[in-house]
Amino acid sequence: MGISVDNSILVALVGGSGAGKTSVAEYLRNHFMDLCDVLSMDDYYRNLEPGVDPRNFNFDSPNAFDFSLFRDHITQVKAGKPIDLPIYSMITYRREEGIKKTYEPRPLNIVEGILILHNEDMRELFDFSVYIDAPPDERLIRRIERDIKERGRSLESIITQYRRFVAPSFKSFIEPQKYFCDIVLPDGIENATGLKVIINAIENMLKS
Repeated sequence: MGISVDNSILVALVGGSGAGKTSVAEYLRNHFMDLCDVLSMDDYYRNLEPGVDPRNFNFDSPNAFDFSLFRDHITQVKAGKPIDLPIYSMITYRREEGIKKTYEPRPLNIVEGILILHNEDMRELFDFSVYIDAPPDERLIRRIERDIKERGRSLESIITQYRRFVAPSFKSFIEPQKYFCDIVLPDGIENATGLKVIINAIENMLKS
C-alpha cells in the first residue's frame, strides 16, 4: 500500500558518472532502513534505436532520457502512488520487454542520477537535493572499473567515450545542477561530516 503524499519525502542525489551517487544512496537506505527506498534515473534511458552504435551515442546528454515518463513516475511517487519501473539493460541498451518491477513509495524516497535536476519542472518535486562532488580523475577511474566489470567494455572504448561525450556533457549539463542543490557533498561516502548533516536534515523532515 502506498504512502500518502503528506508523509512521502523525495531526495535527489545528483552528480557525474562515478561521483559516488549509488554508494551514498545505499548508505542512506541502510541508515533509514524500512523507511527508505531508492530509485535510479538509469532506468529511464530511452531505447537505443536499431542500427545505432552505442559507441557513437551520448548517454550523458538529456536527449538520452525519457524525461516525460521520469517526471510522471516521480510525481506519482510523491503522491504516494506505486509505479511500474522500466528495467533498462546496459548490455542491450534497451528496456527489458515483459519485465516490470513495482516500486512502492516510502516515507523517504531517494532518487539518484546524473540529470535529475536538469529540467526546471523536475526541481520543484524534490524536498531536498544533494550534489555529490568528486575529482575528475576519481570519477574516470570508477567509471573504468565499473564499465569493465559490469558492462564488459574495453578500456579503449571507455576512454574514447569519456573524451568525446562524458567530459563535455559533464561541463554542459551535469555540473550546472550543483547550483540548484541544497547541499554539496565533496568526496561522497568518504565525507562523514557531510553525511551527518544530510541525515540530520532528512530526520528533521521525517519528524515534521
